[in-house]
Amino acid sequence: MYNKKSITFAMIMLITTMLLAVLPIMPAFSQATNLKVEPPEHIFYTNTTSVGTTFKISIIVENVADFYGWEFFLTWTPGMINCTTETINFGVWPAFLGPWVSPSIDNVAGTYHQSLTARAPSTPKTGTFWLVNLTFTITQAPPDGGTLSTDLTLEPAAGYVYCLLDDQGNELPHIFSHGLYQFISPRPPVEEITVKVTPPSIANPSLVPSTEFHVNITALDASYLHGFTLQLSYNASVIECTLAEEGDLLQSFGTTMFMFTIDNILGNIYASVNLTSAGVVASGDGTLVELTFHVLDIGDSPLHLYDTHLYDAEGVELVHITQDGYFNNVLMPKLYVDPPEIIDPTMVPPAEFSININVANVTDLYDFEFTLLYDTDVLNGLGVIFYPFENETSFEVEFALNDTAGKMWVKVQYYPPAESLTTTDPVTLVTIFFQVQSFGATVLDLTDTSLSDSLGGQITHEAEDGFVSILIRDVAIIDITPEFYEVYRSWTIEVNVTAENLGDISETFNVTLFMDGHEMGEQEVTGLAPNATTTLTFLLSINEAWQEPCHNYTLSAEASEVPYEVDTANNVLVDGDIHVKLMGDINGDGYVNALDAIIMGNAFGTHPGEPNWNPNADLNMDGWINAKDVVLLGMNFGTQCVP
Repeated sequence: MYNKKSITFAMIMLITTMLLAVLPIMPAFSQATNLKVEPPEHIFYTNTTSVGTTFKISIIVENVADFYGWEFFLTWTPGMINCTTETINFGVWPAFLGPWVSPSIDNVAGTYHQSLTARAPSTPKTGTFWLVNLTFTITQAPPDGGTLSTDLTLEPAAGYVYCLLDDQGNELPHIFSHGLYQFISPRPPVEEITVKVTPPSIANPSLVPSTEFHVNITALDASYLHGFTLQLSYNASVIECTLAEEGDLLQSFGTTMFMFTIDNILGNIYASVNLTSAGVVASGDGTLVELTFHVLDIGDSPLHLYDTHLYDAEGVELVHITQDGYFNNVLMPKLYVDPPEIIDPTMVPPAEFSININVANVTDLYDFEFTLLYDTDVLNGLGVIFYPFENETSFEVEFALNDTAGKMWVKVQYYPPAESLTTTDPVTLVTIFFQVQSFGATVLDLTDTSLSDSLGGQITHEAEDGFVSILIRDVAIIDITPEFYEVYRSWTIEVNVTAENLGDISETFNVTLFMDGHEMGEQEVTGLAPNATTTLTFLLSINEAWQEPCHNYTLSAEASEVPYEVDTANNVLVDGDIHVKLMGDINGDGYVNALDAIIMGNAFGTHPGEPNWNPNADLNMDGWINAKDVVLLGMNFGTQCVP
């Protein structure tokens, strides 16, 4: 009676021994094997080269050993160039099989595919050899000022990682050195284009409701301009747009297509113009869009250009700047906090700072009074400095500070012979000093304001508050997720590390991945927005001497501290173990035995996506479960983890 387990074990050992017997012994080389396109670059210019010009490339293998065959793809962008002839080097081996691919050139797809192998009595070769010479013809010219560019990319055939083989049919590792083709129509340096609202400011009290005014969107120093899109926003409660017309700049160079939309509810205009003939461009100064507005009310409105795109005949963006406009049919006196907003990440307790109380657009100002309220949990009020009008000395000042209530009160009265103040420009009346008490935000509430003239009459005015935010800065590591929790030595796996910005401003910082305290990689996070997360993917290689099989290793990640960070404890996260298995221990039970061989047999011949695919049986992690994996299992058959 036969023991079935003994028979299975004997068969596995016999197969493994036979596979080991045919494995080649790889010699060591000081230089890496390189499959390359030579020369690496072919760059042509329209002033010296025309369509129909030919050029040649060679596919060369350098520093190769045990060389017995090759198969590769070369790809390029179709339409720019055509491959016309191939010349294969049949002199590498005295006897050979192939070439195997016919036809080898597909200019519609932009590919060249060929293969050649040696045969007995040829022996493996060592050294540097040219494999194929290819001739290309230039078939397309670039647009004026543009560039046609394509990579000449070397790729392995399906099921391969590399393109070279030894006499046992094993792939020979090598690096890929691709080529580049470019056909350039030189563009001379150009000035930055300016897109602006003209006139830049309309301040006219005579523009009362029911009147109209006009503005243009103009371009200065335009070059290579084929078209544009832009948007302009405005205050729809004060003005409305009644007409948008195309300007003269583009249509003076050819037929154009003009589109626009007007939204007087949101206060927005969208306009687009492009030349309809391919390759035609405009240059110089001129008008892009002409706009007519109808006045609805007394007030003011920014005329804000945004989402502007200028492009050339190839659709490439042209560098430009924008300049907004402004409409105002009343100059309303204004008392306001300056700056209106302070958000400074370096300003932390107990820093000190100051703000100004300014006045503008005022006539015959003689007296003023205001109260400023603030949050005492955030700020401490320290005091004020008062600035007399034009060095006047005839005045009385009253001031009260109640820091417990978060309240400052200021009253200034002038008397003869003091002169009143008339100004359209900002003038500082008072500077107020604060100390930062804690993190947080507060409105600087300018309330109970009063402006009066030299006759004691009240001056109607606007009052504008300020705002101060003492920012929180805090970043954290919140998750570590490896691609596999059980791995073999020589594997490289992905580890996703998630970081979060718990603060109030965008942050830039570094994230470092550790395995049992050993640094395994570092990446930079740039401009992570407040309350946002980002996931970084690290490549974790299991090939260090200390990464021994049959052991668990702890993953951790650390975010570098950002300036003035309030909590650094959450910068480090220890989360999860990686178990390094014995090579061939597919089921992870600590033994390499027949159970693992059966699992491998069930998955043999598969690759990802197929029903029986098992990533734990892909011992060399090449995406195929084949004899290479059987060899690795066989080398460790019978081993086990020692408790």
